[in-house]
Amino acid sequence: MYRVRGSDGATVYLLGSVHLLTPDAGRLPPAVDSAFGRATAIAFETNVDTAMLSANDLLAHARYANGATLRSSLSAASVARLDTVLAGYGLTVDQVNGFKPWFVSVMVSQLAMQHANFQADYGVDIQLNARAHANGKRVIGLEPVSYQLGLFDSMSEADQEAMLLETEPPDSAAAELTKIKDAWVAGDTATLDSVLNRRAPGSDRLYDQLVVQRNKQWLPKIEAMLAGTDDVLVVVGAAHLLGNQGLLALLAAHGYRIDQM
Repeated sequence: MYRVRGSDGATVYLLGSVHLLTPDAGRLPPAVDSAFGRATAIAFETNVDTAMLSANDLLAHARYANGATLRSSLSAASVARLDTVLAGYGLTVDQVNGFKPWFVSVMVSQLAMQHANFQADYGVDIQLNARAHANGKRVIGLEPVSYQLGLFDSMSEADQEAMLLETEPPDSAAAELTKIKDAWVAGDTATLDSVLNRRAPGSDRLYDQLVVQRNKQWLPKIEAMLAGTDDVLVVVGAAHLLGNQGLLALLAAHGYRIDQM
């Protein structure tokens, strides 16, 4: 978590979120409690309540239309690799054949988290959203849910395939998730940056679409908060804060002083 001060008295606390956590790591640290107490509003990537109610809309985006299938859309080599990875999760390509590559990638990521005992109820966003409602704090979405729903679906087929090919078997995925969790708990930004923003060859467009462009869209909204007088806690995926195109770097380039808490 980081603190950024505006010129007219506002402080924006930037918290890098892990969207699911294990029970042992799910208790938020005192620094987060303090920032939450000071903030008059809590900002998330999008409206958490609306996103949780949008499962049917998500599936509408996720399913193929016009007779296309996963098998017909991927190369033979990609299908073979995917079948091997899915076997570790008790699935086959035929069981997910009606879904687009981006959705299968997201679905397997969720399964990997479940296998490693990562649970949504312990995720930073879910906890703070519930606490915001209980305490009557204003909740802000940095982007519409409809934008998030369409984000993956707007990718090219090649980018979706690249995203899917980054999917790991359960043991490898669990090891990486544990590394992320441990680094997050320790505030180890160097490790988090290396793991979260590590990119496979040819995936620069994917990173630009999912991370960089969204950071640039959020930046004016965060600067508007800094220009005000009220404190705000901004909660976004940790990958969005770090790296030379992360929100911290963008704010520093605009002359803001940033302190890690």
